[in-house]
Amino acid sequence: MEALEGYIKTECEYQNGFVFKMLCEVLKQGQFENPETPLHLFSIAELLFAEYIEHPLKVVQLYVEETDKEKLNPNQRLFVYEWVTKYIKQSEFGEIDLTPINDLLISQKKKLKAETQPIKPLDNNIRETLKELMQKELEALPETLKGLEPVQRLNILCKLIPFVLPKVESVSHELNEPSEGNSKGFKW
Repeated sequence: MEALEGYIKTECEYQNGFVFKMLCEVLKQGQFENPETPLHLFSIAELLFAEYIEHPLKVVQLYVEETDKEKLNPNQRLFVYEWVTKYIKQSEFGEIDLTPINDLLISQKKKLKAETQPIKPLDNNIRETLKELMQKELEALPETLKGLEPVQRLNILCKLIPFVLPKVESVSHELNEPSEGNSKGFKW
């Protein structure tokens, strides 16, 4: 308990509040056998940011090595990266720009998400899957069109018109053919 309290009783009140929220989430999810592990990794991230701020690749490489030492599973790693990137995003660091470090950490998060999400096998009803996808796209179409240039918008609308309006075909009248409204069969 003393070790955990050490992480939430620093000189920075904002950091204390953030780490306390993180600790609450750690305890709520129960992913870590030792709840101090993610807090320790969070503090290491801060130290690395301070020491290697000019070298974002080195920061991320060293941080990946630190998480490797803890032998975390992909879900645990993802949890830690989520909270570190959330901290960077929500915090102000004065003149220091942590955007490159954050971007690299986000790419690590994406890689971990891919590892943690099982690959959904293709089911027999691909038509239904495509139908659902098209429905979502159609619902988003007005917003998508708003973001386009007028020429692009017009081009797309022209391509969609045949699916909405019937195709217009020319009609001609030939000699000796009865015309509409001419029920007696008079020839012209």
